[in-house]
Amino acid sequence: MSKKIGFHSYENAKDEEKQNEQEKLQAERQKAIANFLGQNYSPIGSTSAKCYKTTAELIYDLSNIISVRPNELAKQLADAGYHVEYLAGQPYWVMYEK
Repeated sequence: MSKKIGFHSYENAKDEEKQNEQEKLQAERQKAIANFLGQNYSPIGSTSAKCYKTTAELIYDLSNIISVRPNELAKQLADAGYHVEYLAGQPYWVMYEK
């Protein structure tokens, strides 16, 4: 049985810190997206308030607030109850303006 004397590995602690930091940033991004969507749009509403937005348009709208990846935004929109309709072969999120 041999033990290393005098040296301690801090790599695991550094990895945990990085992971915790990434989780915090992810949570902040999700909260910012949810706030933006909640203030401007609803997944249900009247026909007169209906609008169609692409993922790229929503990313552009969010770009002043936070940087977000398309798949991350799409997952959050789907989880919030928004759905996609295809117009002329192009996918659009169906949203209702507030």
